[in-house]
Amino acid sequence: MKWDRRTFLQTLLTWGIAQGSIIWPSYNSRLYKYHKVLAEPTDRKLALLIGINTYTKNLGLKGCLTDIERQKDLLINRFGFHPKNILILSNEQATRQGIKNAFLEHLVNQAKPGDVALVHFSGYGAQVKIPSNSPNTIPGVANYPILAQGIIPSEDNQSNKNITITNNILEETLFLLGKLIDTEKLTMVFDTSYCSTGEINQGSLRVRSLPYKFPEANIDELVWQAELKNKIQNSKISANYGTILSAARKGQIATEIKGGNFSVGLFTYALTQYLWSVTPASRINIVLNKATEEILPIMGENQQPEQQSNIKQSLFAYYLLPTNLQGAEVLVSSAEDLDNIQVIFTGFSVNILRHYGLNSIFHNISSTSSSFFQLHSRDGLKGKVRQIFKGTTSRQTDLTGKFLQESVRCLPKIIGLTVALDPKLQRIERVDATSAFSAIDTVAGIASDEEPVDCILGLLASFTSSSSNLTTLNSSEKSKYGLFLPGGVQIPNTSGKTGEAIKSSVERLRPNLENLLAVKLLRLTVNENSSKLLFSINLEGLNPDPYPIDRRETNRNKTFTSQIDKIENNSHEVYNLQGLPKIARGTRLRCCIQNQGNKTLDFIIIGISSNGKVTAYIPAHEKEIECDTQDASFLEPGMKNIIPSSSSGLTWTTSSTRGWEQILSISSIYPFYNTWQALKKIPEFKSQKDQMIILDDPLSIAKALLEDLNTASLKINKMITSNSDTYNLDVQVWSTLSFTYQII
Repeated sequence: MKWDRRTFLQTLLTWGIAQGSIIWPSYNSRLYKYHKVLAEPTDRKLALLIGINTYTKNLGLKGCLTDIERQKDLLINRFGFHPKNILILSNEQATRQGIKNAFLEHLVNQAKPGDVALVHFSGYGAQVKIPSNSPNTIPGVANYPILAQGIIPSEDNQSNKNITITNNILEETLFLLGKLIDTEKLTMVFDTSYCSTGEINQGSLRVRSLPYKFPEANIDELVWQAELKNKIQNSKISANYGTILSAARKGQIATEIKGGNFSVGLFTYALTQYLWSVTPASRINIVLNKATEEILPIMGENQQPEQQSNIKQSLFAYYLLPTNLQGAEVLVSSAEDLDNIQVIFTGFSVNILRHYGLNSIFHNISSTSSSFFQLHSRDGLKGKVRQIFKGTTSRQTDLTGKFLQESVRCLPKIIGLTVALDPKLQRIERVDATSAFSAIDTVAGIASDEEPVDCILGLLASFTSSSSNLTTLNSSEKSKYGLFLPGGVQIPNTSGKTGEAIKSSVERLRPNLENLLAVKLLRLTVNENSSKLLFSINLEGLNPDPYPIDRRETNRNKTFTSQIDKIENNSHEVYNLQGLPKIARGTRLRCCIQNQGNKTLDFIIIGISSNGKVTAYIPAHEKEIECDTQDASFLEPGMKNIIPSSSSGLTWTTSSTRGWEQILSISSIYPFYNTWQALKKIPEFKSQKDQMIILDDPLSIAKALLEDLNTASLKINKMITSNSDTYNLDVQVWSTLSFTYQII
C-alpha cells in the first residue's frame, strides 16, 4: 500500500506514541509540530449518532441515549468535531426514512475525500429471514437493526408469535450506504446484537437483541437494497467501507449496564472511556482490546467486541488524532461560578466510577500552573466541583469545555458486594438467601432492579444459555446453586451439591465472596492513565526463550523530548494485533519491570487465575519494613527487574483450565508497611527472598494495600486530611497497571 506524507506521519506518530511506546512529545519537539499539523481541522468531520430507547411496551431500553451523548461529548471535545456537523437521531426520530435521509443528506452529499465520518447505532437488533424470491439477495438470515416504530407486537407480547418487524434497515443496507460516502475514513459503531436468547435480560444486564423469533424482512427494504447494490456496481464507487466496530461477535449478545442512576451500553462506555483517558492517541486494535478488558469481568467471554476493516484502514481510532494530546477523566460542561462547576465523568471505568467518592480532587490541565477542584456532589455520570486552590486566577467562563485530570481518588473504606438474586428462585429461597447474606460482612446488600451488581446467586439451570459449559448438565446438576458474573456467566468453583439448602449454599460461598471483594478492591486502584509515576511492565512468555505478550506503561507524566528515530526503532514492537493475548495453558510467564522515574519504588504483583485463585509475588527486602519508613527501598530510579528472576527458582505459569486471567502490578513511592504486616501472618512467608504465595485471605492484603496507599498520599499532599471513612489516594504516589489475557 502506498502512503502519502500525511498518512505516513500519522501512522508513524501513532505507532510511537500509542500504548507500548516510551515516547512523549515535548512542546519543542519536531514530532509535536507534526501532531499540531495532523490535528488541525483541515478536513471536515461528520457524525451521525442514532440511539433508540423507546420501543413498544415492555421492550424499552435505557442506555442508548446515554451512548450517543457520550459519543457526542467525545467527538466534540477530544476529536475536534464541530457540533453543527454532528446529527443526532434519537427515539422517534430514528425511523427508516429519517435514517435514509440523514445518510444521504448529512453524509453522502457532504463528505469529500479526506473527510472523517462516523456513524453510531445503539438500539435493538434482530435476525430476519430473507425469502427465496427476494430481488438480488441470497436467501437466508440477515441482521436487522430495529428502528423507531419498527416493531408491531402481537396482542400477547409474551407469545413470540405474530410479531411484525417493519420499516427497518438491514445491517447490510447500512454498509452499502457507507460505501456511498466518498471517503475511506469512515467508522461505523454498532452497539447492538442480533442473536436472540429469548430473554429480555442476561443475568442482571439488559440484552440488546430482540427476544423474538425470526420474522421475514420487509420487501420494501429488500427492493431498496437491490437498488443500492446496482448503483454501486454500475458506478466507480470504491468497495471500501472503512472500519466497523461491533459490540459483540456473531452468535453473542450486546448488553447495557446500570451504573447507579444511569444506564449505558457496556461496549460504548468501555470504548469512549478509554478514548477519553488515553494519552495521547491509540491504535484501534489497542482500543478494542481495552474495551474487551472492561467487559470481561462483567460478561466473561460472552460479549467480545469485534472489528472489521478494509486493508487501508488507519491504525488509530476514528482515523483521527486527538486535538489535545492529554487525556482526562472529567470534562467541565458549565460553570456558574468557581464554587458550582458542572462536570461530566468521562475517563473512569464504570466500576471505579460507581464507588468514586466525594472530596476527590482534580486539576485543570489547561492552566499554566495547576488549579485544583474538589468533588462535592455526584449523580451518575454528572457531578459538581468547586475550586479549592488557585494556581492562576480563573474565571468560570474560562473553564467550560476544559479537561480535568485526576489528582486524588477518594474511595469509601466500607465497600461490600452487591448481590442479585436469580429471579427464577422461589419466594422462600429469596427470603432465606436474603437472611443468610445479612450475616456476611462482605455483602453490602441485595440489589434492587435498578442497582449495579457484583455477582448473582442463582441456579445453574437459570443461566445455561449464557455459559456454554453448563449446556450439557443434567437436570439434577442444573438444580445446584452457584455464583455468576453480572452477565450470567458462572464463576469457577462456586457450584454446590444437589439438594443443598440455599442458606447452606450462601455459607459455603463465604470464601468465594471474600475473594470477589478482594479482587474488586484491587481493581479500584487501577490508574494506568492517570498515574504520575513513571513505570512500565512487559509481560513475556517463555517457550523456552522469552517472547512478548503485552505491555503496560504509565504515560501521563512524560515530558521528555521525543526523537523520531526512537519511534522508528520501536515501531516493530506491536502487541495484541488479534484481540486479547491468547496464551496456552501451563505457559511459563515472566514480567520485565522498569522504574522510569526519579524515586525509589516498592511494588507487589497480584495474579488472579481463571479458577479464582489469587497469587502474590513479593520481592525480597534486605531489612524489615518499619512503620515510620519514609522511602521505598527496592526498585531504584532507572532500575529494571525480571519477575521471577532465574536465580529465584520460582516458576510462574498460567492456569491449567481454560478461561481468562488478570495480572495487577501495584507500585508505590512509599513501602507497603501494612501489607508487609498482613503477609507476615502467612506461615510460609519469608521476607528476605522473592516469593510467590497463594493468598488464602486476599481480602486482608487488598485492604492493607489500600491503607498503605492512603498513608503515602497523606505524607505528600497537604490538601487531604486523614479520614477514618475514606481512602485518599494521590496519583503521584502509586500506579496500578493491569493485564488481561485468555487461557486457551
